[in-house]
Parts: sequence; C-alpha cells; structure tokens
Amino acid sequence: MNHRIVPALALALLIPIGATAADPAPAAAPAAASDYASIDIGDLIARVAKRTGKQFIVDPRVRAEVPLIGLDVDRIDYPKLLAILNVHLFAAYESGGMVRVVPDANSRQLPVPLTSEVPSKALDDELVTVMLQPKNMCSAQAVPVLRPLMPQAAHLAAYPLSNTLVISDRAANARRILDMVERLDKAAPAGQKCPEWASAKTDPK
Repeated sequence: MNHRIVPALALALLIPIGATAADPAPAAAPAAASDYASIDIGDLIARVAKRTGKQFIVDPRVRAEVPLIGLDVDRIDYPKLLAILNVHLFAAYESGGMVRVVPDANSRQLPVPLTSEVPSKALDDELVTVMLQPKNMCSAQAVPVLRPLMPQAAHLAAYPLSNTLVISDRAANARRILDMVERLDKAAPAGQKCPEWASAKTDPK
C-alpha cells in the first residue's frame, strides 16, 4: 500500500512545477528616465549653429543635459532651440549677426530693442521689451495683478508720472500680458485719476 502512495505523491508534486514553467515571463519594467537619449546643450547649440549658419556666444554658465524624448536632434531648428533654452532657464538674444546665450537671470540686462507692441515676426520664445501707456486704468495698480502671470526672470514695472507700463518677457507671454492690459484698460472707467500719479505730481521732492 505504501509503495503505491509514493509514486502518486511524486506525480502530484511535479504538476505545479510544470505549470509554473509554462507561465509567461513577467513583463519588463519600463525604461528609467536615464535610459532615454540626451545631448549636452553646448553640443546641441553647435549643431544648430552649423545647420543655420548663426554664430553663438555662449555664457560658460550655460550647462545642461537635454533629454531627446520624441525629438530628432537633426531637426531641431532655431525656434525649437529657443524653446529648449527657455525650458532649461536660459535665454538667447540675436543682434549684429551674433546670438548671445545667457542664464535666464541675466536676460533683462540684454539690449533688447524697445517697442510699443510685440513685433508680429517675433518668435514665441524670443525676448522682447515693450513700453505702453494705458488710457484709462492706473498702470501701477495693474502690476500686482499681472506680475504673478510672468516668470521670475521677466520684468514688469509701472512709472506713475506718465502712467506707463514696462514689460520684459518672451514674446508669447508678453502678447498675453498685453492682451490683458488692453482688456483691463477698456473695462476701466474713463477719466479716472490714479492716486499714484496725483501724489507724484504734488510731491515737493
């Protein structure tokens, strides 16, 4: 009797082993972010320079690894380069046949031409400086409303004596801010007197 139980027990123990061997292999884990291809930002700028013929002056502080997720490095043109620089907190300004690339924090000191509106040909990530005078609203009162909608490296200030707004930002966001200024100005009552303007006019200093 005991001799008959042993083979049956052995056969029963082999069944799970065979079933386990037939199970499909577990799915491979998704690739980590570090597995994606990337390129040094200096090498990327050099490639764009060669392809476009533009000459670049790159600040030595401009250092980053650019992930190429969904990007073909051979198809990155100047507008796309500006967008990549923006994401990595760098800025570029083209003047006199040279493109200067600097950290975002220094972009406000670049000699960007002053205009009364964003040039229609300005690229979305191109730096612009705009100065305008609202007709109805008080410019100084608009600053705390609009400034949080701008990146840290951008600039927005009001000059109360002439009710003037000064905006320094990338073109795409500057267009948005100017559209808001226009809407706020139209909604403001005509002929109102700005407190900041009045106090500045009467200040004996």
